[in-house]
Amino acid sequence: MNISNSQIRARARDLLDDNIFGKDWLKSVLVYVIAVVIVLLAGGSLFLLSNEVLYPLVHKYIGNISPVLNVIIWIIFQLFDIFLLNILIGPLNVGITSVYIDLVRETGDVKVGKFFHGFKNFFSNFILGTMYSLLSFLWTLFFFVPGVYMTYSYALVFHVKRDNPDYDWKECLDESERLMEGNRWKFFKLQISFIGWSLLGTLALFGIGSLWVYPYINTSNAIFYEQVRIEKDIDMML
Repeated sequence: MNISNSQIRARARDLLDDNIFGKDWLKSVLVYVIAVVIVLLAGGSLFLLSNEVLYPLVHKYIGNISPVLNVIIWIIFQLFDIFLLNILIGPLNVGITSVYIDLVRETGDVKVGKFFHGFKNFFSNFILGTMYSLLSFLWTLFFFVPGVYMTYSYALVFHVKRDNPDYDWKECLDESERLMEGNRWKFFKLQISFIGWSLLGTLALFGIGSLWVYPYINTSNAIFYEQVRIEKDIDMML
């Protein structure tokens, strides 16, 4: 890549008004507030459904059960909740990615409404999010080093999906791998460079400060994606 990580971060700050209380940075915070509210509402609803409705029904129809079986049933319900909540991973990530790709390409205006772009093709985005999470987990579970390698290979799947809504999950993963070929180490170093910001965001206001850090990271990631996409397309034409 011709552009350095420090240049990527500098451009990201510039696009966000270089001011954490500037208009575009605050609109970016609003995007994450909306995402958090959606996750909390969905998670809370699932928790109430499982623990206040379904779990009591199981006890009602099964009757007295052993403590061990009771724990197993409870774990099954929690895993079921996690699986259902996973439905949102794809749509939310595609939506968030859309906000920052448009910011980078249009050079300077965060459009909060772009966040809902991820819900337009909900089922396809859900499948992508599910397969991305599952494959990343399995790779890391069985082979740690290859798992990390493949996680970075898949780093741009939601960017790819945003630009190619007709792609299925396999095509998104393959395209992300193609874009990340030769760029994994650079992307890793870009993510590492945000450790200080992430720690500060976690400590500030009991973690609320992270809402200001995520826009900085995701704007930088969108710039990275745009750069590698252009370079790979140029290489293909040569």
